Amino acid sequence: MVLTITTIPADELTELIGIDMDTASGLIAAIRDGLPFDVFVNLQHILELPASSLAALVGIPLRTLNRRKHEGRFKSEESDALLRIARVVSRTLDVFKDRATAILWLKTPEFAFDDVTPLSLLDTEVGAQEVLRLLGQLAHGVFP
Repeated sequence: MVLTITTIPADELTELIGIDMDTASGLIAAIRDGLPFDVFVNLQHILELPASSLAALVGIPLRTLNRRKHEGRFKSEESDALLRIARVVSRTLDVFKDRATAILWLKTPEFAFDDVTPLSLLDTEVGAQEVLRLLGQLAHGVFP
């Protein structure tokens, strides 16, 4: 299996996570510094998820999430996970063109993923790449 890096326009990512990044190097620096807690709040709002569910996708317990809220910033590994989720959400919104439809698709078990939800796969990079691959197929009218 070949993993591909899917890019999304900087303006879409900016709108989704609330961070203005014009270059990849700027985004890398932001991840290394740790994304602000507001990114989590923005994604939670867009995905209509409880904090515990999004925290599980990021790979952190609720106690850690509460510490990050107090600190105002995530660690770099957690920031990378948040960006991974944001990339997939952005692509899903792009493919479906309607927020409600896109979020419903992410939360609905998918035959192509052995009847698990696309959202549940976003806890790993490989899972996110598989979701992005399927979204690419759907965007081009190729249905599994």
